[in-house]
Amino acid sequence: TVAVEQPTQQVRAVWERLVSFVDTNLFVPCWKELRQCVEMVQKSDATAATSKSTTNKSKQKQSTITLYDSKGKIKLSLHNEAYYINCNITIDPAYPDFSAATGGKSCLLELTSTNFPKTITDMMMTQAQDIVRRMQEGLSSEKAMNLSNPVKVPKNFHLNIDEMKEKYKARLTKDTISNIKHDTEALKKVTDLRNKKASSVRAPGDNGYVDHKALAKERKDARRAIQKLTAEEKAADEQLEEKELAWKLEEQKRNAGYYDVYIPTGGTITPQPSLYVLVTFLVQKVKGLVVEMCPCCNKRVLPICPDELKSIYNSSSSSSKNDKRKFKPYRTFCGCWYHKSCLNTLLTEPPFGIECPNAKCGRRVFHPEWPGDVKQLEREWAAKQARLREIEDAMGFL
Repeated sequence: TVAVEQPTQQVRAVWERLVSFVDTNLFVPCWKELRQCVEMVQKSDATAATSKSTTNKSKQKQSTITLYDSKGKIKLSLHNEAYYINCNITIDPAYPDFSAATGGKSCLLELTSTNFPKTITDMMMTQAQDIVRRMQEGLSSEKAMNLSNPVKVPKNFHLNIDEMKEKYKARLTKDTISNIKHDTEALKKVTDLRNKKASSVRAPGDNGYVDHKALAKERKDARRAIQKLTAEEKAADEQLEEKELAWKLEEQKRNAGYYDVYIPTGGTITPQPSLYVLVTFLVQKVKGLVVEMCPCCNKRVLPICPDELKSIYNSSSSSSKNDKRKFKPYRTFCGCWYHKSCLNTLLTEPPFGIECPNAKCGRRVFHPEWPGDVKQLEREWAAKQARLREIEDAMGFL
């Protein structure tokens, strides 16, 4: 009896230990990603240390990642030079899916402290959480990163030449044939009404007597009919353009892969693991943004001292010599960072619509505070030059 009970007790003890470990350790669903995150944070510090002098190594604080197994919480502290950001990441018990425990997020990101300005911090945190949300919907990390761009595309901005050609490309379908027939009938009605305006009306039963009163009334009715018909055609064209625009936007999203996760029958969504992608994004942003160079002037976008950066954001001086706002960092649609003055020169002076000067980028430069329409930029530039010429002419008379 003892020989039989001994193995049973051992198996039970091992089983209870495993069950307790699974129940108390909320990192079990993401242990592989977690190990990669720890290695990446340590490696990022080692890479940064080799690029700095030995005098700065002692002053440079190291990035750390602390794990709390029972709470499913990760405490992440990222440092680069004098800048830092501290945040907590809470893993949902249903990871990579989500439940009500973390407010519907598989990885709940919370900022605890930082010395970055609020504008930059909000941009980074919002994009990071949006990446997690889109990966919960089944998107890949690459697609989630592209679609979570905080700088949105303007309505009049075309991503590529194919979209511009598609706008003017006629598609021969049943709807377009029906519209052509309808337009032909409308033009015929307008022609008949205009001919009626030009013709005279004879009184019935007379010998060529012109009834001027009836003629004036019929011409007036014809003008009203033309106006009504034109208004109806205009409204129909506007409705058709809105429908076409909605179709193009939906097709653009399909091409981007946003609806790919809903294509299988039943509309099921397979959430994608997002912890490693989230931590990678934060490390790259904190480590990369601090040392990023402006593509125009090839100088650091952020000053070395964080207090100086805050003074730039809080500056209200309008003096051209002491205006610190011209060094304010701006993130463009392509993902690069510029000084405000450099970006203003790049976008408002010819040549317009050029690519990003960054050799690793090469994408179109756009920011919502500047017009995205090239023709509008050209008109504003021409008006500015005309005002300058008027001032020079006025100065010449004095």
